[in-house]
Parts: sequence; structure tokens; C-alpha cells
Amino acid sequence: MTNPITTLHDPEVIGLILNYRDATRTVRCIASLLDDGISHILVWDNSGDDGASANTLRERLVHESRVSVETTGINLGFAAGVNRGLAWIHENFPKAWVLLINNDAVLLRGATDALADALKNKHEAAIAYPTIDHGGCHIGTVFYQRHFGLITHKQLVGSFPYASGCCQLLAPKRLSGSWFDESYFMYGEDMEQGYRLGKKRMVHVPSVWVRHEGSASSGIGSVFYETRMVAAHWLLAGALSRNRIDLGMLYVGRALALSARAL
Repeated sequence: MTNPITTLHDPEVIGLILNYRDATRTVRCIASLLDDGISHILVWDNSGDDGASANTLRERLVHESRVSVETTGINLGFAAGVNRGLAWIHENFPKAWVLLINNDAVLLRGATDALADALKNKHEAAIAYPTIDHGGCHIGTVFYQRHFGLITHKQLVGSFPYASGCCQLLAPKRLSGSWFDESYFMYGEDMEQGYRLGKKRMVHVPSVWVRHEGSASSGIGSVFYETRMVAAHWLLAGALSRNRIDLGMLYVGRALALSARAL
């Protein structure tokens, strides 16, 4: 790997993108990160096609020394893929902060500096996250209601905030252990993270700094999306419960809410 270009960001910010059989969107996302001054980007390929998609990306990026493509050849899931990517970045750029972004999103100019400034000004925070333009709907802090698994943009009784996994600036040394819980294959890992970290460990930058297409790989409403989403809600019941009685109540609440959603 060649040495990255000099960056104005202090500490250095390294990009992390997960790719699932979608070189076109991933290359577009890469361009937006480089355009914002990010010095190096790791693409962790989660395509599960024995490296075919990773090789396609390497061919398309053969003249771009600021991008590395890594893979195990299998689909590890979002949480595990991010954790493997973070481990690679820690080994190669041990002092860097990490800009995690979905491959179906683009970063707007000025985003990296705005997020980095927020982390610098709030020393207890491990994550800075922006408002996201999600298909014309602006999404900032999101709340998860622990009893029924409701996801809302306003805080309800029993709910807690979390930062969307679509885009996060991470300060890895401010948090011990894995970044995401690998029990979650896809969906729910950012909610569990928000509950584990708590409000004081996250800082929201209210300006729109990301445009997100949304669920380009999984497809909202597809069988894959629905099964993974439901599985995440059940896993979250176990993660958020305080005792056996509370766990039973969380299961009942989800059974009612998910049944109503299905109907």
C-alpha cells in the first residue's frame, strides 16, 4: 500500500465503506470522500462471492493509490464487516479517526471538518453524526422505544437516542471493545450501540452533510430486509432487558407491534 496524501485533518481521518456487489455506488461514494479531503479509504468487501466483487473494485480503482480493498471472501454482515475494517485501519493507521459511511450515500464538502470539530469540542463523545438527507427527508437523531421497538424522530417515554450507522465519525480510542455487536447481521447494531454508549457519548451535527439513497443493497420491503429487521428487534429485546420479567414484557410488546406492522 502506498503512503496516503497529506491531510489537513488532525487527527487523520480514514474512510470506511462496506461494499456488497455494487461497484458503481461504492466508487461514487469513494469520490465524495476523497473530494472532502479524506486521505485514505478502506473498502471492506462483504459480497460473499469469493472475492469477485473485490477484484472488480480493484480493477476500477487501479490508478487510485488512496483506496485499499480488503475482503475475507464471505459476507460477514454489517456489524462484523465494520469491526474487521476498523481492525485493519487500527493496524495501518493507529491514530486515525474513522469516517464510516454507507456505499449508497455521498458525503458533502465540509462534512469531515464539521464532524471532526464536533468530536474535538466534546471530549467524552466517541461518535459524531450528521443530519442525513434520506431521499428528501432530513433525519438527525433517531429514537428507539424499548418496550415496543418503535423508531421515531421525537423522544417517547421509554425511548433512547441512537446515531444511524449510515454515517458516523468514530474516535476508536474513546471506546473499548468492539464498535458494533456482531450478534446483529444487519439492522439493529446502531440501536444497540446507542443504548450502550448513552447520549453523552454521541454528538449530533445538525447540518445536512450526507445524501443517502437508502437500502440499495437489501431493498426495503424485500424478504431479506423484513427477516433481518424482525430478527434485529428480537435481539434488541434481549440487549435492552433489565431482568426476566422485563424481557418478557419486551417480547410481548414486540409481538404486538410487529404483528400490527405485518398486517
